[in-house]
Amino acid sequence: MQTKKYFRISAGLLLLIIITSGCKKFVEISPPSTQVVTASVFNNNDDVTSALLVIYMKMVTNGESWNMSQDQGLMSDELTSHSTVLAQKQFYTNSMLAIDNTEPWTHAYNYIYQANAIIAGLQSNTNITPAIAQQITGEAKFIRAFWHFYLTNLYGAIPVVTTTNYTVNELISRTPQPLVYTQIIQDLTDASSLLNVNYVDVTDTTMTTDRVRPTKGAAEAMLARVYLYTGKYDSAQAQATLVINNSNLYALDSILSPTNNTYSPNSPFLMNSTEAILQLYTPQPASYNTIDAQDFILTSAPGTGNGNSTTISPELLGSFEAGDLRRTNWIDSVIESGIPYYFPYKYQAHNTGTLTEYTMVLRLAEQYLIRAEAEATQGDSTDAIADLNTIRSRAGLPGYNPSINGPLLAAILHERQVELFTEWGHRWFDLNRTGEVNAVLGAPGNVCHLKGGVWNSDWELYPVPQTEISDDINLTQNPGY
Repeated sequence: MQTKKYFRISAGLLLLIIITSGCKKFVEISPPSTQVVTASVFNNNDDVTSALLVIYMKMVTNGESWNMSQDQGLMSDELTSHSTVLAQKQFYTNSMLAIDNTEPWTHAYNYIYQANAIIAGLQSNTNITPAIAQQITGEAKFIRAFWHFYLTNLYGAIPVVTTTNYTVNELISRTPQPLVYTQIIQDLTDASSLLNVNYVDVTDTTMTTDRVRPTKGAAEAMLARVYLYTGKYDSAQAQATLVINNSNLYALDSILSPTNNTYSPNSPFLMNSTEAILQLYTPQPASYNTIDAQDFILTSAPGTGNGNSTTISPELLGSFEAGDLRRTNWIDSVIESGIPYYFPYKYQAHNTGTLTEYTMVLRLAEQYLIRAEAEATQGDSTDAIADLNTIRSRAGLPGYNPSINGPLLAAILHERQVELFTEWGHRWFDLNRTGEVNAVLGAPGNVCHLKGGVWNSDWELYPVPQTEISDDINLTQNPGY
């Protein structure tokens, strides 16, 4: 099939795009707009499908993967900034200001609003084929859960938005994080029961090789992560096992090429790789494959703007063991005036519109590490070591040795650091959820100081954008801002 069919735009969808992208804050979307969206979009299969697919398109064109990876990489110990841009300097020195940083709050709530509009528009809707309504409702619930997950991990307590009702949303207050996770788990559980096991194309029912729409496996993978984050280790293990055991769809990509015995450096990040659980397709025509490649890859010394202005930090560079193939193949460098500048090289298709790579959202390696951590926490060291060694072996490393690699849980978290770096903020979230952030950023000789900042434990959370607080009397600010 021709992938570009995913983003054909109808007149009804065009109206939806104008309405949703034209509003800077979710609280500003008015009742008349909601009524027009329902009337214009939800009367046939093509339009409702287009209304869903445009959310993925906006996630790509807004650069959500790169933004999340760069911002959290700067906040943690993954990236070094060379930028003079105020917002990037604030991320890097862990000194964000509520008045200057409005993302990802506004984008995330716009995606959530669009998902809510789709869920509401499909309820008791006799114009849409039942199988299509089921698939699209499942995807919308996945999207809603996905962005609530990222919001709560960045801001803590957040508004849980499950309606398009303007009078409710404009005065909404923050929900404690445990209850946010309750909603996330409910949405992902619903999504798991609604979504197709296989990947479907623009018809919503025909199987495809493109892995650019959520499946049952994607919902299970997100559930595994959520259960890990919330300390439900038996459930995290069970959900990760469901994904890992689905060998008809998912397998770790081979390190060695069968033809020349050399490492295939970016095979997990190729379009439709067997390791991909969910990817995002770049709408065509475009001059790039992924924004991650465009803005991480350096062809000269890093600049002072926003993109192409970061390098791999000394802390991350020094965390790889000798012989780790990820260090060799997922990090590259450019030499300028005798100085090497190292940059993330997981995505390698640069300045080309010929598609070979899709933006990765969920991949199988994380599921092995989720299961390893869940097993180790429950005292099952044998299975935890086996899962850990699956990832280590692929990277060309020997099996786990406690005398070299340290305690098992610490070794698993280290493996996450070198496997998942610059992917959707994993390192920052891991530091926060394990309580290690103060030790890494705030200890004597700490990373924050080395970056030119002064650490405060309040900086574990983003500030709520001041514009949102000004518009909603029930919203409160995080401590320290």
